[in-house]
Amino acid sequence: MDLNLFVIDFIRKKNIKWMEERRLDFVPLLSNFLIQILDGKSVLIITDGEREWFNDYIINKINNFNEFKPSFIPIFNIFKIAPQIKLARHPEQFDMIEDMLNIAFNENYIFWYIGKETNLLKFARRKPNSFFWIMDTDLSKNFYLKSLDERLNYKLIDLVEIINESLKAAIFGEIEI
Repeated sequence: MDLNLFVIDFIRKKNIKWMEERRLDFVPLLSNFLIQILDGKSVLIITDGEREWFNDYIINKINNFNEFKPSFIPIFNIFKIAPQIKLARHPEQFDMIEDMLNIAFNENYIFWYIGKETNLLKFARRKPNSFFWIMDTDLSKNFYLKSLDERLNYKLIDLVEIINESLKAAIFGEIEI
C-alpha cells in the first residue's frame, strides 16, 4: 500500500479530521523521515522549552514494550545526551556539540525538531534530511503548526500516532515509501 493511502486510511479510522487537508504537506516529510530510520539512522529529538515534555512522550510511545516492533527504534532525547545544548549560544559551542554527536553516532543521525524558531532550530538545520515541525514559521521542508492553537498538544499527539503506525507498517513491509 502507498504511504499516502495508509495515512489517509489511518486518519479516517482514528477520526483525525484536522489532518485530512494537511496530510499532503505531511506525507512527503514523513516518507523522508521513515526512509532515514529504515536506513539505520538514529533520531535525536530537539524541542523548544514549551514542548520539552514531548521528548519523553515520543520516545515512550514509539519504543513501547506493548507495541510490537522487532526492536526499539534508535530515538533519543538530545537534552539527555548533551544537556549543554540548552546553554549553547555561540557557533563554537554548537560546533563542539555537533562534533561529539558525530563521533558518538558516526555521523549517522538526523534531528527531529519540534518548536518555535530558536538557536536550537538553527543547530538542527545543519543536519540534512532532518524532520522539522516548526511553530509559527512556514519554512521549506517543514510541517507548519501554530503555537497558539488551543488544540496543539492534541495535534502533536495525533501526529506521533500517525508516525508510530506508519513506522510499524514500514518495518513490516506493509507500505511502500
